[in-house]
Amino acid sequence: MRKWLLAAVISLLITSLYAQTAYDEINENVLLSASNYMAYPGPTQHKLTPAPRGYKPFYISHYGRHGSRFHSKPSIYNAPYQTLFKADSLGKLTAMGKDVLRRLDVIRKDAENHWGDLTQLGAQQHEEIARRMYERFPEVFKDSTEIDARSTGVGRCVLSMEYALMQLTRLNPQLNIHHNATHRDIEYLNPQDKELFNLRKLKKATQPYNDFKDRHSECNHLMQTLFNDSNYVRKHVRTYDFAEQLMLVAAILKNVELGKTMTLFDVFTKEEIYRVWMNGNVWWYIGWGASPATDCKMPYVQRNLLRKMIQQADSCIQLPKPNVHLRFGHETVVLPLICLLEINDFGLVTNDLEQLIDKGWLNYRAFPMACNIQFIFYRKSPADRDPLFKVLLNENEARLPLTTKQAPYYRWSDFRKYYLKKLDAYED
Repeated sequence: MRKWLLAAVISLLITSLYAQTAYDEINENVLLSASNYMAYPGPTQHKLTPAPRGYKPFYISHYGRHGSRFHSKPSIYNAPYQTLFKADSLGKLTAMGKDVLRRLDVIRKDAENHWGDLTQLGAQQHEEIARRMYERFPEVFKDSTEIDARSTGVGRCVLSMEYALMQLTRLNPQLNIHHNATHRDIEYLNPQDKELFNLRKLKKATQPYNDFKDRHSECNHLMQTLFNDSNYVRKHVRTYDFAEQLMLVAAILKNVELGKTMTLFDVFTKEEIYRVWMNGNVWWYIGWGASPATDCKMPYVQRNLLRKMIQQADSCIQLPKPNVHLRFGHETVVLPLICLLEINDFGLVTNDLEQLIDKGWLNYRAFPMACNIQFIFYRKSPADRDPLFKVLLNENEARLPLTTKQAPYYRWSDFRKYYLKKLDAYED
């Protein structure tokens, strides 16, 4: 009885240390802990705010991540498998450890030669996103609307684009669609800024993350669940690294068919799952958010994309007919773009990593598989040169750091002024 009470008190104390919102959300839906490997949940906002009287949608500017996929490298599947395989050969696994080893073997064989491939679920996600876009904004997709679609050259991105376009074609065969996947577009679809990327390698960036992780790396329950010899674990298993590796495989499962009948989350406690997610949340913030540890610069990786979106919107505002720009790429574009735009709470600047979650920087709200940003433009007539627009993050209306009396609608002129000034200041 005393042991049970002690365990309950410790669990309560651990839970109280964590921001209740995120802990409770992950406790209610463990799939949120998958972060960027979470399968696209679809919009939670099913009824959008009506536009002001007389305004109709006429232009959509979009950037979307590819849909659900397999892990991109065999090493991600093999790392936890090899740790358990070696331990099993020495008789160091519990019955549960042997069962997890069996599951990992099934999972890695299922993924063989599918590294990074789009799954059936990934295709379905983009079909459904395209369908909802069409149904929500039918005025944009009427008659022979021009649709310009671009993708990076990665297969899963190209296929995501094609599934979305095929769905739109089924809904309106008259649409005038142009699509391409060329290296000429990489400078804004998936830019590789070595100067900024190098900031993440500096000690001032790595040390805060390592210190945070060291404070939140306890996973004794997992070790006791899988291994029968604590001395072996102490000498031969890098415990937190192994827990993280196992979570990566658990995280990807819901994106593949095998995930309908198999899970790995059951071997972790709720606190262990939360810790691994929390450490990953900090890693993504330092690596892609407006973190002082990287001089608040990482969101500017997407400065070319934002300028391109502004330029193309300016052009389409001049046209009498509706237009659509669709762009397909990766979560490492979507997340920093969200931070650059300061959508919702993602423009946060803080040195206090322990408060990151309390302040609303929760990665699972930003970049699941098939995550997307949509700018929806509205006007009363083609003569209107300063239209209204709103931003949808994963098909839900989002906030921008702009003054407006018509939220979630903003003036395009206010947006241009704010963000061009921001981009110019960085480049100067």
